[in-house]
Amino acid sequence: MEKYYYLVLTPESLIASHLAPFDFGNYLSVGTQKRIHGQNIFFEVNPEKMKDLPFDYLNKQLIPYPNGEPKRSVFASIYRALERTPLAALKNLYLSTDDGKVLELYSSDYEEIESDEIHLYQQFNPITTRVASKLLPNEFIGFLTDTNKPVSTPKVFFVELLLNELAIDPHASLDNLPYPNPDHLRECLVKLNETKSKLTKTVLRFMQGDLNYRTIKSGFFVGEKERYLYFPFPAVKELESKYYSWWRSALTRHF
Repeated sequence: MEKYYYLVLTPESLIASHLAPFDFGNYLSVGTQKRIHGQNIFFEVNPEKMKDLPFDYLNKQLIPYPNGEPKRSVFASIYRALERTPLAALKNLYLSTDDGKVLELYSSDYEEIESDEIHLYQQFNPITTRVASKLLPNEFIGFLTDTNKPVSTPKVFFVELLLNELAIDPHASLDNLPYPNPDHLRECLVKLNETKSKLTKTVLRFMQGDLNYRTIKSGFFVGEKERYLYFPFPAVKELESKYYSWWRSALTRHF
């Protein structure tokens, strides 16, 4: 059977499997008996560009069951997995809904356009802090992974979220943005705007629950220092046509 390798971000782990990405995403979200549920985000990984994978161990463990069924998961790491995975090893990014629908995202160039807008970033690894920032995504990566600073991280993975009119005017209406404690969000944006020297402001210290996919603005970013990868999220029009089944699932809480 063919072998696949994945970097899972929810929670962080490296996993080998006989399942192809769409089947693997479905398995992560609902299991084999449909008795579990949960959103999952993961990369497929090119094993040829991984140096630290325990291949001898994985080859011994990743064998089909006696009845011929594929082995669904063998853990290779549950600690600092993102840090140990080279950016060159990352292939496509996959988003699964809580009922097992899977969307595939491809890396693309990111257009770095300077503006006065405030950005909202939800981090996933190595921490799950939600941050408002004056920095563009590429600048935010450089800011967090600058090891010359006393507080930094080797790599970071995050998604940019919608702020709509709040990105320009913190006193604007939230419209239909489904963020918890909107008054706190607005207060954070006001303080960030009022303090010229301040580049970031923590909005949420710890993410609880799943990511609301409809709040995604531009897409996902993973990077270190001056190097990063960008995985754009489809526009709503494309989601409603080309990816209708996944989008309908993403907008629905099934459990």
